[in-house]
Amino acid sequence: MKVITIGRDIDNDIVVHDSKVSRHHLQIINETGSFKIIDFNSKNGTFVNERKISGETALLMNDVVRIGDTILPWQNYFTEKKTKSNIRQRVGFIGAAVTVVMIVLLFVYFQKPQETRIKMQEENGVLYIPMKINGQELSFVFDTGASSICISTLEALVLIKNGLLTESDILGQQGFADATGRISVGTKINLKTVQIGNKELKNVEATIIENPSAVCLLGQTALSQFGTYKIDNSKKEIIFE
Repeated sequence: MKVITIGRDIDNDIVVHDSKVSRHHLQIINETGSFKIIDFNSKNGTFVNERKISGETALLMNDVVRIGDTILPWQNYFTEKKTKSNIRQRVGFIGAAVTVVMIVLLFVYFQKPQETRIKMQEENGVLYIPMKINGQELSFVFDTGASSICISTLEALVLIKNGLLTESDILGQQGFADATGRISVGTKINLKTVQIGNKELKNVEATIIENPSAVCLLGQTALSQFGTYKIDNSKKEIIFE
């Protein structure tokens, strides 16, 4: 009969470097070619073919044994002649290699620019970008020809009514260009916050258009302040990198 003990503690026959493995996790017994596995009441359990075992369980040569995040090549422990130190070295090397791979994958993941996708809303063939101006939800038309953020007098009144736009936010008069290149004069204001998705700008200059029926415009210059972006027309999304 041959008995092999497995766990995190160095006094085991096989040392597994896995934080989910107990110090003395289990033992596998070979009785003249018949194998059985015994779990030592481990904290996270022992799984044979992804079924948690309890007590003594028979093992077949093609059974898969898992403890924590580690798959045990238990068949090799009996079919290959290894000293205890060789076995520990092999398992330790595998654990170290898995750790290195995980660190590299995490590094690559966090180095990769995280995209923010904003679903645009379509109305009468026009795409609107949902935004928050000083906390107030408004929809804007993306206008590559507009020079800044423009809101109508109607939206301005809503902001004033809700206490989100005050006299101190008014900066004066300024001219602005629309998509046709026409120059108009409007009231220049300061917006404390402009938010698209999870991206937010603070203290952004905007213009109130003296027309209550005018649509809210998001100019290309203003949009570029949010960083690099692209438009996916097929999915009707604006994507910030």
